[in-house]
Amino acid sequence: MGSRFALLLLLVGAAVGCNSTDATDLKRDATQLGQTAQRAATNATVAGKVNAALALRKGVDMKGLHVSTEGGVVTIGGHVGSAQEKKAVLDVANNTVGVERVIDQIIIAEQKPAPTKP
Repeated sequence: MGSRFALLLLLVGAAVGCNSTDATDLKRDATQLGQTAQRAATNATVAGKVNAALALRKGVDMKGLHVSTEGGVVTIGGHVGSAQEKKAVLDVANNTVGVERVIDQIIIAEQKPAPTKP
């Protein structure tokens, strides 16, 4: 809230001593700032939905995954333990509300064989 008040105070103070071109520039900048904030909130919401859905999915280990969004495009990267787990992750992401497209950057980690006892 303090940052909003400071921005408002700055805009009002700047507008008092501005010509029409400066006022127009300030209005455009304030609009762009608002749009940027809206995009950031939307991205966080979509990423949060995907993360929540993945966390609830049995057979998916979230420790090795990271999710990022830009608009409705979700990028999922990291490591999973199997092809089945990778498919589950991609299925969940593709079926999450707000996701338009999924970019797959998931790597299937090699399973090390269990050591044998002599």
